[in-house]
Amino acid sequence: MAGEIIVAHGMWEAIRSSKQYVPHSVGVYGASMTGKTTLDRQLTTQGEVRPLGEDDRTHHRQKRNGDYTLPLPTHKRIRSQGLKKTVVSRDLGGHVEYHSSWLKDMWERKVKTLVVVLDHRQLEDATNTENQVALSYLVRSLRNQVRPKGLGLRRFFFQRKYMPRRIIILMNKADLWLDEEGFELWEKGFIVRHNVFDVFRQSLYELQEANIPVRVDACSASIGWNVDDAIFRGLMDL
Repeated sequence: MAGEIIVAHGMWEAIRSSKQYVPHSVGVYGASMTGKTTLDRQLTTQGEVRPLGEDDRTHHRQKRNGDYTLPLPTHKRIRSQGLKKTVVSRDLGGHVEYHSSWLKDMWERKVKTLVVVLDHRQLEDATNTENQVALSYLVRSLRNQVRPKGLGLRRFFFQRKYMPRRIIILMNKADLWLDEEGFELWEKGFIVRHNVFDVFRQSLYELQEANIPVRVDACSASIGWNVDDAIFRGLMDL
């Protein structure tokens, strides 16, 4: 019996170890200047990321047919509590004209996990609805099964539906908006009750009603606070 337990434990460890090398497709989307490029750089190499200027914003060259040339996906290793996982994502622009490229990325790569990056701009300017527009676009497209253009004939005939396994919503720039009271909410697992999420409640309700599991968390991509941990938890516990 003891020998069987040891063998079983060894097999389990081997399986768990091998999973860290199996790439997991992740799509990172959100409005412009929410910190997606900073997040991409943080996931690639841990450390404090220098502030990005206007010249660092992500833009894509437009083709003659109106589509945009997207960058190739890259592999990243995320780590949390001694565990590792490989994720594959690409750095996409957040301007409104690129929103349809998010859908094309999802459908083409059959993205399993959506990471939606938001920030606190609506707290500083109540008239700024860029975050709400971006999240609402994703929610509406998923619920209505909007198919992007340019998928090719094979996907047109054989890929009729797409739905991610989960969505991770990251409220970025926590070093700028997360106060002591908010940190206490985060520690208790109640960060979604923070008023920074108030304007997104309807979208959160709609995702739940669409049977799409959602995890909400906070992070600071620029200094690397709760970046790997938040994504790892979202991948593991949903």
